[in-house]
Amino acid sequence: MATTSQAPPEARTSDTSGGSRLRRLHEAGAAPFFVLAVLVIAVGAYDSSFFQAASLISLLEQAVPLTLLAIGEALVVLTGRIDLSNAGLASLAGVALAHGLGSLGPAAVALVVVGAAACGTLIGVIHITTQVPSFIITLGFLGIFAGLSLTTSRADSILVTGGYDSIEWIFYRIFGLPISYLLVLLVALALMAWMKALPIGRRIRAIGLNERAAAHSGIRTRAIVIAVFTASAGLAGLAAVFQVARLQSAGATTSDTLLLPAIAAVIVGGTAISGGIGGVGRTLCGALVIALLRVGLDLVGVNAAFQPILYGGIVILAIAATANRRRGAAVA
Repeated sequence: MATTSQAPPEARTSDTSGGSRLRRLHEAGAAPFFVLAVLVIAVGAYDSSFFQAASLISLLEQAVPLTLLAIGEALVVLTGRIDLSNAGLASLAGVALAHGLGSLGPAAVALVVVGAAACGTLIGVIHITTQVPSFIITLGFLGIFAGLSLTTSRADSILVTGGYDSIEWIFYRIFGLPISYLLVLLVALALMAWMKALPIGRRIRAIGLNERAAAHSGIRTRAIVIAVFTASAGLAGLAAVFQVARLQSAGATTSDTLLLPAIAAVIVGGTAISGGIGGVGRTLCGALVIALLRVGLDLVGVNAAFQPILYGGIVILAIAATANRRRGAAVA
């Protein structure tokens, strides 16, 4: 009769003591709030002017595009997949918006967001029908979007003049609070309520935890996977609108640098890279952590060219510290 070997009790104890405690803290959603509090104290101690209202409002405004991209990424990651194309799509959407605002006005905003969402639907359909891992599909579309952005912008920045009043109001302030971040909060709260109140929230997590079991239980896994890619792309289009409103211009690579910070925000926010655990609220906090980290790095004089190194390290360390290796899941 075959026998199975078991690890010694002390080995199992050591394996579940430090790593699993950190993982449980991370999965419970407490870790990002703790990190955010520590960063606020650290940055405030280094520069006391950070606690002034103007500095805090500026932080929230800078975090807007990153937060939208991170929320979309989180929806995809919850299914055990990843979207590497949303930042490139945001750059392309920004270029399209800059070209269309002068002639179409507010209609250009709707067309850009709907068009971006359609791109996400196409990505989801190709991923599902070909069964090629999402990593490969979205990496390929990242190249496609980058090429289209360079072609349509002619590798130059596009200054928005005509039709800018259609989106200028986004970065106005009401009672001292930025309308842009209030709109992001509204989007996040709507998605949180949607994920909580409707069955699709449980189904998305079920797919991330065990897609085969979810399919056998009657969940339409294919439709839901396509839906999350559509949502991610639609939020990328919305992020492009906010970027253009803030900068009054668009370029072929305007949002490209937000890809790694957006993924870092998802992981730091407590969404498991293997799927099934996490949510929009945690990602909202994770995006603030990354945005605050960027401000802190600028304050201490860290060259922007070196900052992606730190974001990459954060992603690796966060995954290594919180991954549940017993599941043996890999990113699809």
